Amino acid sequence: MYKVMLVDDDYPTIQFLTAVIDWEKIGMEVISTHENGQQALEYAKKETPDILITDIGMPKMDGIELTKKLKNMKDNIQVAIISCHNEFSYAQQAVKLGVHDYILKESLDPDDLQEILITCKKRLDNDNSKVAQVEKLEHKVKMNDKIDNQKLLRQCIDGSTNQLLELFDRTMHYIPVYFYINSYYQVKRDFILEDTLQFAVHNIIDEMIESQSSQKMYCIHYQDNKGFLFLQHNFSIKHDMFKELHDLLHQLQMAINQFLDIQISFLIGHQVDINHLKEELELLLRCEMQVFYLNSNVIQKRNNNKRLYGCVQKMFDEDQEVAIPFKQAVFQRDISRFHRLLNQWIDDCKSKQYHPKVVREWFLRLILDVNMKLRTTSYSLSNDDVEILQEEIFLVDTIYEIRDWVLGYTQKRLEDSQQQLKNNYHRDVLRACYYVLNHLEHKLSLDEVADHLYLNASYFSRLFKKEMQMTFVEYVKQKKIERAKELLELTDMSVGGICEQLGYDNQSYFIKVFKQICGCTPLVYRGAKWNGVKAK
Repeated sequence: MYKVMLVDDDYPTIQFLTAVIDWEKIGMEVISTHENGQQALEYAKKETPDILITDIGMPKMDGIELTKKLKNMKDNIQVAIISCHNEFSYAQQAVKLGVHDYILKESLDPDDLQEILITCKKRLDNDNSKVAQVEKLEHKVKMNDKIDNQKLLRQCIDGSTNQLLELFDRTMHYIPVYFYINSYYQVKRDFILEDTLQFAVHNIIDEMIESQSSQKMYCIHYQDNKGFLFLQHNFSIKHDMFKELHDLLHQLQMAINQFLDIQISFLIGHQVDINHLKEELELLLRCEMQVFYLNSNVIQKRNNNKRLYGCVQKMFDEDQEVAIPFKQAVFQRDISRFHRLLNQWIDDCKSKQYHPKVVREWFLRLILDVNMKLRTTSYSLSNDDVEILQEEIFLVDTIYEIRDWVLGYTQKRLEDSQQQLKNNYHRDVLRACYYVLNHLEHKLSLDEVADHLYLNASYFSRLFKKEMQMTFVEYVKQKKIERAKELLELTDMSVGGICEQLGYDNQSYFIKVFKQICGCTPLVYRGAKWNGVKAK
């Protein structure tokens, strides 16, 4: 919608102009009205109009002077001069200023004025279209150049061609910098297109490099949220290039933080000549371990040390013990405890230096298992696509991003399930389910739970069956067997130990109940699961 300013020292004229035109219908709005040019100019400094309708003869500043000054502020502003003066000199001055519309106040007709406004709108539409086309072409040229350079960079790294090196001066040395956008899985949701995000980041980097760096620097996108900067450096120059580079990267961080609300991290490579540039890029890309255990928004030099990964098998052995309290915290809806457990496990992974891929897989297994358990306990009906979850968790670069992703996902799932339960089930039945899930290691009777809820046992029995479509006893059996299946899958506890842990006095009875629900004995179930075969 185009903005219109009305200026005339004759107030009835302004009232008439405001009232006779259906401004919204023709795609315009009157943003202000003024009785002299000086007042109009002061307002235009805060909000410049697209269309000016002004009288000529006014106190303090006339319409011709006002038009000159607004043209300096906005060269394509459309101006319509309205005056009582039928004099050629005024019309001549207006034409020199590029004013196409000049009419007498005495013969002013609303239809004529509307026609003038529509003509002004067409001119503005045409100007905007041309600007948009030019910007689109410029953007396309820039993007094509960046895509070409990206292709050359990938080909250089994979060894298929060294054509990228032709961009660089072979007499100079270079410091390559590997950069990556933090929390990319979250950031890209805020942008309509990933190309738009990449262009915005690279545009800020390019502008900052051009205005701040005393040395030549290239910026080339690599993939997804990652890219490289190449700082050109004459080895004979005697000053601290790494200090200058660190300062520039810090300024880049602040600009991207401020304008895009995005955090970005930099890993600085070693200074090399053109013949060793490819090797240094490969070393930066192999720094997955160093990157994985870094916080967000950091600037750090590439680590020379070759770290050994923690024992993968040991991590998955610990998985059996560590995963259980996580699930208990979810079932108890204790998000604070879940958060504490996350931080403890993150610290443990960092101290033992587990491989990033293994850590991601461990947390993905945890999320999928929690999802499954939430569904089986009637906490949730969510059926999140495994591939989508896997894609998101493998987009994260650091272990701290994994922590935030897992915590956010779990919290949302619990909130969704809580609302669903409120909608679907009676409050007392929900309280009974929570009680059962938190006391599976005990013998549970209907009378005990009814007393806990301060309900009559007969009433509670009928209410529970009506809501859950099963008796309370059947529900308790089902949940105990689900817990038994979990222990069979994730631990090496004996069947007798599991039986005892779930509050059964008679192992034969426990095996009988397990077989009724699962269709096989506990040992057969465990054997099938451990051999990768789905038990019936």
